[in-house]
Amino acid sequence: MNTNTTKVQAIIETTFISAIENLKRDGNGSFVSDLYVQADPENGELQIYDENEALLDKVVIFDWINKGNDIDAFHKRVIATLKAVLTVLSTKGVFEESPFIKPVSVSLTNEYFTVVEELLFLDDDLFRLDDPLLKDLDADLDKFLDDLLSDLD
Repeated sequence: MNTNTTKVQAIIETTFISAIENLKRDGNGSFVSDLYVQADPENGELQIYDENEALLDKVVIFDWINKGNDIDAFHKRVIATLKAVLTVLSTKGVFEESPFIKPVSVSLTNEYFTVVEELLFLDDDLFRLDDPLLKDLDADLDKFLDDLLSDLD
């Protein structure tokens, strides 16, 4: 991982923690299950909103300022970075604390709050097949089965 990517992820992680702190402080004791994230390719701004579409925090990611017109490449880059950051935050248990109530979802949206990509989904009773922890399960099971059957020959 290059240095810029590490710095960008650290900035985003800090912004998410700040947004959650703002949510705790201004939430009036209410519970939240959805967060929305928007990324603007023109100015590199990342905005985090609660489920009522209230802005919690924002930051400019200068590496994200899109000088070209390839919005798909921009979204892929943003999604990969955000998923990595959210995985770290999830591992740290950030979404296990108040004010969150499960299921918890964090989604990348456009300016009209239409979901572009679900970045994180957490629930105690439900496992998602697109969960990063399960991404290589199929290959691992195939290898296990091949090893098991090779012993029978």
